[in-house]
Amino acid sequence: MLVGLSGGADSTALLVLARALAHGERCAGEAPDDNGLPGRAQVHALYVHHHLRVDADSEVDHCAKLCTRLGVPLAVADVHPTRARSGLAADARRLRHAALASHAKAIGANWILLAHHADDQLETLLMRIGRGAGNRGLAAIPWVRRASAKSSIRIARPLLSIERSQIETFCRECDLAWCEDASNLNIKSARSLLRMRVVPALRERWPAIAEHALLASEAARSGAWALGRIAVMEGWTKPIIPRTLLRLHGPQRAAALLASALEQRSISLSLRVIRLVAQSACDRTVRPRVFHDAGHVLTLTAKDLTIAADQ
Repeated sequence: MLVGLSGGADSTALLVLARALAHGERCAGEAPDDNGLPGRAQVHALYVHHHLRVDADSEVDHCAKLCTRLGVPLAVADVHPTRARSGLAADARRLRHAALASHAKAIGANWILLAHHADDQLETLLMRIGRGAGNRGLAAIPWVRRASAKSSIRIARPLLSIERSQIETFCRECDLAWCEDASNLNIKSARSLLRMRVVPALRERWPAIAEHALLASEAARSGAWALGRIAVMEGWTKPIIPRTLLRLHGPQRAAALLASALEQRSISLSLRVIRLVAQSACDRTVRPRVFHDAGHVLTLTAKDLTIAADQ
């Protein structure tokens, strides 16, 4: 198992729990020990250094001391995110996940463990609502997924149902120190604003809101799965879709089915364009209309919607 370690309370707790699990469990397929029994599961940790904060070096030192105390091998991966088209945070996340997947492959790890928790899920769900996400976006953070489409390595988030306050209590009772990221206090970022001002007010009104957010995200994930099955059965994944099929479902459901079908075809279009196309397909205009987005062209006629790569 490879644990993504940042030095915060959540990843610190996750590393301790993973180490305890590995100490008590034996892993089939590992080299036998002196008694001829299968070897114990192995835990490694990786700190991804983004070179974005001045206190990151002190976090590396903290993580090194923690891993020495636990007897866990620690590696540090240096990445250098840029303000790419998707934004600095998105590029940092992309590079971080790539570094984790690369190191997991190098050490032969089958699992990457990340320390996202219930508060992260709630904050992510609120941000996705604010951005007008569809079913797939409202599914928010998954419990388990593959590192990439064809990878045998899986990413798991075992703490997703545990709240931040519970994790910090666990660390205090285990006499575990952790690092605080000062950037979390900057309410200029959407997540920090939610964490500092919005979520406390919501939790005061609805104490179980984090638990309910997790249930809502799982319901959205189930809905996305069902939409995918319907899209395949009804022919939404074909390059040409009859306009009568879009009209049959109406603009909202047609947009959801079209988004699911495009995802299955590995076509990534903005939800804004997908909703515009679905709404246009359900109106009374018969003249041809053309929509361009993300290297694809969608041509809507009186009879069909055709989706193809933009030449």
